[in-house]
Formats: sequence, C-alpha cells, structure tokens
Amino acid sequence: MMDVVGQEFPETRWSQLLELRDPSHPRYAEHLERLARRYWNPVFHYAQALSKTDAEDLTQQFFAMLLSRRDFEKLAPERGSFRGFLKTALRHFVRSAGRAAALRVTVPLRDEAGPDSPEQAFDREWARGVLAEAVARLRKEATPVAFGIFREYCLEESGASYADLARRYKVGEDDVRNRLREARQRLREILEDLLRDYLLPGQDVDAELRFILSK
Repeated sequence: MMDVVGQEFPETRWSQLLELRDPSHPRYAEHLERLARRYWNPVFHYAQALSKTDAEDLTQQFFAMLLSRRDFEKLAPERGSFRGFLKTALRHFVRSAGRAAALRVTVPLRDEAGPDSPEQAFDREWARGVLAEAVARLRKEATPVAFGIFREYCLEESGASYADLARRYKVGEDDVRNRLREARQRLREILEDLLRDYLLPGQDVDAELRFILSK
C-alpha cells in the first residue's frame, strides 16, 4: 500500500452535489469551494499528463470555467458518476478554443488509451484520495499502537517483521498479527462505506474497491 496519510478524499455525496444545480441555494458557495479544493489534485494530474509546464494554469482555468457556467444543472445520478462528469468536462475543456492544438496533444477518448492517459492520471489520484480518507478515519478509530503497527507494516512498507514490531510496540507477535488483521478488515469496511456514499445505484462496490487497493 502507498504512503497516503494526510491527503484528503474528494467527497462526492449526491445530496450535496445536487444542491449545486441551484445557485440560490444557501450552501451553494460552500459546496463550490469544497468541490474545487477536494478535486484539485485529480484535475491537476489530468492536466499534468497533457503538459507539465501548463498543468497549474490549466487546472485554474478549468475550475474558473466550470464555476462560471451552469454545467451543474446537468447533474443527476442517473446520468452517471460525478467522476465521469468531471472527466467529460475536462475533455471538452482542453479540446475547446484550440487548447489541445496549443498543447500539441491528443486527448484520449477512453481510459484504455494507455497507462499515461490524462483520464487514468485523474483516476489514480482520485483513488489515492479515497484511500487517504479511509486511512485517516482508521487512524482516528484505532489505538496509537494498533495504527502504528498498521502504518509501518502496510503503509510505509518498512520491511519490519512481526518480531520487530512486537519488540518496538512491546506486544506479542500474535498481537501484531491480530491487530494487522483487524486493521485491514476495518479499512476495507471504511472504504466500502465511503464508496457506497457516492456510487450510483447498481454500481459494483467490489470493483471500485479492487481498483483503489491496486493503486
């Protein structure tokens, strides 16, 4: 597993997203700010796959464009995931006004276009954010010893053995084994809970979970 502690999961609860369709909603500005803050990294990585030098400018321009228009009126769960909505908006953005030509790139239409495609870069960063939020929740729930063992063995991949961790945390090797098993199970439960919170009805939670844990 990767070192993701401290990153933030881009929350996409449909009850909040649908409030973006109404600019007069009292929480409209709050949702816009949260959206821009939490999706900045996936969008930035998408842009960076197109142009490393222009990535920050492209990201700023994209959010400025998105927030100045009424695209959010099209939001609806039955039309697809919010992640898909943003990637579609990004493709249209870079292809409009000659941006793709100026960057000398061809934006892939599908994720299978290659390992370095902008959409795959977006998805990888999104997955890192989901995992980061789950790890942050686990850290709040677990004891310092339990999380320390989990962090060193699973996140930092320090190479420490059960015996090393048992000595360091002054517990038995069986305790190390049990705490790792419990932490992994709880992390999976947290991830499943997060995924159910934003996936559309009928979407495969297990498939998304496998995708996240493979990154």
